[in-house]
Amino acid sequence: MDLRGIVSSIGGSDALNAAAGQAGIAPDQAQSVLQGVLEHAASGGGADSVVDAIAGKTGLDPSQIQAFLPQVMPLLQGHADGAAAGDQGMLGGLLGSVGGLLGASGSADGGGGLMGLASGLFGDKS
Repeated sequence: MDLRGIVSSIGGSDALNAAAGQAGIAPDQAQSVLQGVLEHAASGGGADSVVDAIAGKTGLDPSQIQAFLPQVMPLLQGHADGAAAGDQGMLGGLLGSVGGLLGASGSADGGGGLMGLASGLFGDKS
């Protein structure tokens, strides 16, 4: 599975459209943000630059991206849970990277709420 496949499968979902609407982002922009975040995480980009990097690529306000990212995590986790066994390892690593980006993204709550979200989503499920 590649990043485009993930974006394609999540991109048309009602849940992504709802998350986009809550952040004031158009559905097509939401797909671009999702793809940008996944590419940033896959390339090893730092947490301190994710929001600015995505804002620069999409032309969106950084506050919209910050509002959108925590809402996307459950969608990515749901996609990973339904993926084929061979893809789950790759998706798990990618999700861990995205969770790390969110945990340090400089949110208004100091990152604590996002860190808790990432920890809950990516913690040991055994």
